[in-house]
Amino acid sequence: MDWSPQIIVKAEDAQSVPTSVTALKTFDTGFPDTKATVHCIGSYALDFCKQWAAKGGHKLINHVISTEKSQLNYEIVKRTRLPVAIIAGTTVFYEDMSDYSTTKLFGADVIPALHLTDKIINIESIEKTVIFVAQPIKVLAKLNEIMLPVTSAIATEGKNSHVWGNQTVVMCGKVYKQTSGIFNILYNYQSSDDTTSVRFMDNFSSETSNKYETVFGGTSITKTLDKLQSDSSGKDTSKFMPYITAAMNEDWEGVKGFRKVFLEVMG
Repeated sequence: MDWSPQIIVKAEDAQSVPTSVTALKTFDTGFPDTKATVHCIGSYALDFCKQWAAKGGHKLINHVISTEKSQLNYEIVKRTRLPVAIIAGTTVFYEDMSDYSTTKLFGADVIPALHLTDKIINIESIEKTVIFVAQPIKVLAKLNEIMLPVTSAIATEGKNSHVWGNQTVVMCGKVYKQTSGIFNILYNYQSSDDTTSVRFMDNFSSETSNKYETVFGGTSITKTLDKLQSDSSGKDTSKFMPYITAAMNEDWEGVKGFRKVFLEVMG
């Protein structure tokens, strides 16, 4: 299957540029001999993106700083008829992923439910580092079908954000959060024990998920480091530092295992 890579880069401060563009630095490993479209949000990483795109003959689109990454995911799917690979700028590629194939609407990895505190829970969700959207037209059609009862009563200017934004429910003394993004709506619409309908997605095999890593917190290093230093949740977030440091120094082997450690600490 021929994929059109769409890389979303967002650096929230100057210190975050090195960790927000790791997908560009390792792109030739993940998608050799392939042209990409880079969506750069804001201006901090814009110079790097410009140079990278010009050197490799890639397309660059600049978006205002207020643009949300989940919003871009929706817009990319909405504006294409061809298979796309939506890639976070914080991705680190270790092997060729261009030969990935799926018969479902999309393929991705899944993050289990995370208990952020005793009262706040992020429900199981799509891990948004790399998402292969094989059938964007069907994704959009199914999304519109699911959300119609909700969005039909919303003013036109608010419909789209209601589709790609996050969702929160307070129930039985706890707060349950669904991470933003259209793929989480599709994923959570069907329960795991639903055997009567065709699943919308393929969950990555371990072989596929081992071909890449992600630099968690890489879009905002300053905020991430402040949070690590002041974290009062009781979680040992200091374990993240070696991986962040490795990404800043382009030590890609040192980034390996970050996702596993992140889930162990936050789970």
